[in-house]
Amino acid sequence: MLRSALALALALLLPLAPTSFARQVDPDAERAELEADFERTMSGAKLVGHFTMSDAPQGELSEESYTIAKVSKVEGETWRFETLVEYGGRSVTVPMNLKVKWAGDTPVITLTDLSIPMLGTYTARVLIYRGQYAGTWSGGDHGGHLFGRIERADLPAGSEGADRDTDGEEAGERMDGEPAEGDGGAGARQVSYSTPLPGAPADDLFWPSFRGPQACGWVDDGEATAVEWDVEAGEGIAWRTPLPGLAHSSPVIAGERIYLTSAMRLDGESELKVGLYGSIEPVPDEGEHAFLVLALDRASGEVLWKASAWEGTPKYPRHPKGSFAASTPATDGTHVVAFFGTEGLYCYDAQGEQLWSKSFGDLHSAFYMVPSAHWGFSASPVIHDGKVLVQCDIIGESFLTALDVETGEELWRVKRDDVPTWSTPTVDVREGRSQVIVNGMKQVGGYDLETGAELWSLAGGGDIPVPTPVIAGDLVYITNAHGQMAPIYAIKTGATGTVALKGEGEEHMAWGYRSRGNYMQTPLAYAGYLYCCSDGGVLACYDAASGEELYRERLGSGGSGFTASAIAADGKLYLTSEDGEVHVIAAGPQFEVLSVNAMGEPCMASPAVAEGTLYWRSRGHMVAVEQPEG
Repeated sequence: MLRSALALALALLLPLAPTSFARQVDPDAERAELEADFERTMSGAKLVGHFTMSDAPQGELSEESYTIAKVSKVEGETWRFETLVEYGGRSVTVPMNLKVKWAGDTPVITLTDLSIPMLGTYTARVLIYRGQYAGTWSGGDHGGHLFGRIERADLPAGSEGADRDTDGEEAGERMDGEPAEGDGGAGARQVSYSTPLPGAPADDLFWPSFRGPQACGWVDDGEATAVEWDVEAGEGIAWRTPLPGLAHSSPVIAGERIYLTSAMRLDGESELKVGLYGSIEPVPDEGEHAFLVLALDRASGEVLWKASAWEGTPKYPRHPKGSFAASTPATDGTHVVAFFGTEGLYCYDAQGEQLWSKSFGDLHSAFYMVPSAHWGFSASPVIHDGKVLVQCDIIGESFLTALDVETGEELWRVKRDDVPTWSTPTVDVREGRSQVIVNGMKQVGGYDLETGAELWSLAGGGDIPVPTPVIAGDLVYITNAHGQMAPIYAIKTGATGTVALKGEGEEHMAWGYRSRGNYMQTPLAYAGYLYCCSDGGVLACYDAASGEELYRERLGSGGSGFTASAIAADGKLYLTSEDGEVHVIAAGPQFEVLSVNAMGEPCMASPAVAEGTLYWRSRGHMVAVEQPEG
């Protein structure tokens, strides 16, 4: 396990290989930008992780931390680090001049026979990449490996580095597809967002599945939505209902009802660890749970019914930031479908009577490089035209399937050659084509809605795909991250066969970036712009048609994680941090913060909106933020 962890840490930090289709840049300007980013990243940083020692028992890890108050360039490769080293119960403030070398876009901190007071003489090579570090060290007659994550240090106010922040991301490389003749690429036309979505649900299906219709994440119904509210004081709050258990599934809305799922531990409370950290270890055995489906009255928040779909001990554990109820339910107004991975798929009517259930067997959702890193299942079902669509990319045999919503009978199933993903499929219906679009690393693609036949595919992406594909106009936007790529793809909805950024299939790509894609959040395409927010809270706005980056700004101080996906309404964006702060941003090409509102609890679930009321699921409550008066 130790060797696997070290190999994983080092692999994640390897720089991207040079690409033959990178844009032309001024090398000096690019290096200056990289160095400025390195200074921001390391000033006011705390490196928290582990190290091994060659003379320790095999597999033993020791904890370490290094607090760096300030980093500044002296000249050439020489940088000054003002560092507080903590080790073995001792601490010492050490100003050090170190060499920083560059492997492509990746800095490598270099120590060679450096004498550190009270600690000894050391040699080390440490790579810094995307908020993580890894390397080797030696001192005296022993040595080993070291690896961990980079956090913001808790420095005294006013000290050097106390107010620094960084997005920890590399500069993006945009790849523009050439517009085709006639109807052309995205750059040749205006993308319309004001017309109804193709195949949109009935009027009372306000928010039928994860992130609303087609996962679009927005409404344009002319209703005003709130800018400011106060949960603690009850100002602007229509109701706040306690919820049992721990769940990250989002609310779905049909008519006057809200449907939710939850996982309730039968003996004790489930703990949740939010924030920016790099642990891949699952939570130890938590015993028996009840997996619940609930219906609430949309006007009052009253719980109308609660059904226990399954009880027992889940086969696989969850991630410390995860939940056994991470999959958002889906509804068509008549049926409510809830998915709990290995523990089954369940269909209810609107009154809470179970209609059918189905087991897909062992659905092991784990990091493919370290299968013991059990993180839990989270792909959500989608209901469209009488079909329940489910994407199951797992350790083992991955597949995409369609079931009859009335009976649960399997209509078709296709195998997928991909690593585990945590993404939800999206349905796109337009003249001449109806397709199911899925995210992936090896096999992003579109499948025929009626037969499951593959229509197009694209290989290449981050190795932990989470965001759901979204559609606007004639483009489908797909992003993912982790590992050696973090792409953003703008693919034409009429794509066929192979799709690529460059080479064979590039005619199907309107534009794209090799980096700066989202890790956790589904992107938001709204009113002509595409918004992508990193898990560190860096919000980027792109022209949806051309891919031009219009701004890139941090939300908050940089100390909170962002997992919930953004939504939009009434010309405003709502982005929710894991700490429960909702950042309300004006939609459009200029970055403008309208307000920041505290929900009073951690928030991991993506919110919903219907008729001017916003709905958030926090750690222990369902909260309705009412439509403003007037």
